[in-house]
Amino acid sequence: MAVLEHLPIVYIDETGIDTYLYRKNARAPRGEKVYESVSGRRFKRTSIVSGQVNHRFIAPMIYQGSMTSAFFVEWFKTQLLPSLEVPHVIVMDNASFHPKKILDELSICNGHFFSLYHHIPLN
Repeated sequence: MAVLEHLPIVYIDETGIDTYLYRKNARAPRGEKVYESVSGRRFKRTSIVSGQVNHRFIAPMIYQGSMTSAFFVEWFKTQLLPSLEVPHVIVMDNASFHPKKILDELSICNGHFFSLYHHIPLN
């Protein structure tokens, strides 16, 4: 593992936001707050996935919709790996749509090391 200490680390994460966040208007008697549930209807979602090496974003991609395993693998193969010119340690969270075996194989075949970040509670 000592060899990994000298390799750059690329951290990968993704996030998204729905276009419908809150109701702008509601009716209530003057001075009273409105407490009402928001429809469970799904709205458009804008998401981003990116890597980060030394405070620099690499292979950022903005897309519509939610992340899937197939989409993540395609981004990993066609965007992230080609942007890494030297061997890196690739670190990501343990999201359910990260197909660990496939990503590990792709990383090794391209000269990189793959690692999952496991959240360790402080308590």
